[in-house]
Amino acid sequence: MTSRSYERLVCPIAQSLSVLGEQWPLLILRDVLFGYSRFEEFQSSLGISRNLLSRRLAEMVESGLLERRPLHEGAKRHEYVATDKARGLLPVLLALGQWTERWDPSPDGPRVTPRDPESGEPVTVRLMPRGADRGVRPKDVLITPGPGADAAFRDRLNRKRAAED
Repeated sequence: MTSRSYERLVCPIAQSLSVLGEQWPLLILRDVLFGYSRFEEFQSSLGISRNLLSRRLAEMVESGLLERRPLHEGAKRHEYVATDKARGLLPVLLALGQWTERWDPSPDGPRVTPRDPESGEPVTVRLMPRGADRGVRPKDVLITPGPGADAAFRDRLNRKRAAED
């Protein structure tokens, strides 16, 4: 969705930016995941031009983030519904919100409080080791190459680790 190509960068973050690399897809996803589904709702919420919104929605449908469905059988108007791929970005959006609330908080308090639907307790995004019930501080996370990492990335991480030792 961005005009910049990240194909030569062997990195999952760069690849996600080729789909989400500007503000509109993330803000549209926020609106979809927070309950909006219609073109007019997005336009009113975002203040985005009709042309740009139409393009972004079409790209998001094409990339598998949204499904475009008729409002009802035979309707000419449509709604946009989050796919599993889009719902998988909820932790990313919540983490961005948590980051903002920490580093640029509103004087009136948090602007959004995600909650567990069963307990009503606030939900936070945390780094957790698999299978553990304790969090990990961001500064303590060790980035390691995965099986798909290229040699340059492996070398860079090895040099970084050697410099820290």
